[in-house]
Amino acid sequence: MKKVLSVMAVSAFVLTAGVALAGGPGKKMGPGCPEACQKQIDDLNSSQAQQNEQLSAHGKQLQNHEGRITDLEKAFDDAWYARIGVRAAWMTQNIDDLGSVGDERDTDTGFGAALAFGREFSMYQAPGKFRAEIELAKQGADLEEFTFQGGIVGGDVDITTVMINGYYELPVYDAFSVYAMAGLGYAKYDVDYEFNGVHDGGDSDNVFAYKAGAGITYNFTDQIAGDLGYEYLGIADTDDVAGSNISSINGHNVVASVRFKF
Repeated sequence: MKKVLSVMAVSAFVLTAGVALAGGPGKKMGPGCPEACQKQIDDLNSSQAQQNEQLSAHGKQLQNHEGRITDLEKAFDDAWYARIGVRAAWMTQNIDDLGSVGDERDTDTGFGAALAFGREFSMYQAPGKFRAEIELAKQGADLEEFTFQGGIVGGDVDITTVMINGYYELPVYDAFSVYAMAGLGYAKYDVDYEFNGVHDGGDSDNVFAYKAGAGITYNFTDQIAGDLGYEYLGIADTDDVAGSNISSINGHNVVASVRFKF
C-alpha cells in the first residue's frame, strides 16, 4: 500500500512540475515565434531591404561610370585617314585691261583631283565627329574664247592649292552623315593665253586662298567612307599676271572623295 501511495505521489509531483514549467495551468504555446523573436526577424528584413536599396543605387552608379568611361573611350577613339578625291570645276575671274569686251571671263567645265591626309576626332558627349586635314589639290579648265582686237583669245587656267581643312560631320540616318567644311591656305594661279590658236604667253602668281562647303558622307565600313559635296573656292587678286591684274577669282566645285581610315 505504501508503495502504491509512493508511486502516486511521484506521479503527482511530475505532473505538477510539468505544468509549472509550461507556464502554469491554462497557458498554451502559440504558433510561430515569441514577440522578441519576431521583432528580430522584422529588423533583419528591414535591414536587408535597406541593403538591397543601397546595392541598387551602387549598381546605377556603376552603370553611370561605365557609360562615362565608354564616352571617354569614344572621345579618344581617333583615326588617321587618307583621302583621294576628284572634282568638276567651274571658275570665273576678272581679267583687267580688256577694254570694251568686258573683264569677266568664265571657264568651261574643268576637272581636278586632290590628295589629303588627316585625323578624325570623336566629340565627347556630343554627336558627330571633327576632322582636320592638309590637302594638296589641282584643277584646270579652258577659258571661254572671246574676240579681242580682231582675233580669238582663248587659253586655260590651272589652280594648285595647299589647304588646311576642317570638317564637322553629323550622323543623320544609318550610315549616312552630313558635313560642313572650311579651309585656308595658298593657291598658285596659272594662266596661259592663246591668240588665234597660237600660244601668246602666260604667267602665274602665288596668293591666299580659302574655301567653304557642305555635303553628305556614307560610311561603307568602319575603315572606308565616301564624301560627295559642294565647295566654293575663293582666291585673292593676282598682281601683273601676263600683263594683267586678275581679280575676283572664284571657283565652284563638285567634289567626290573616298577616305581610308587606319
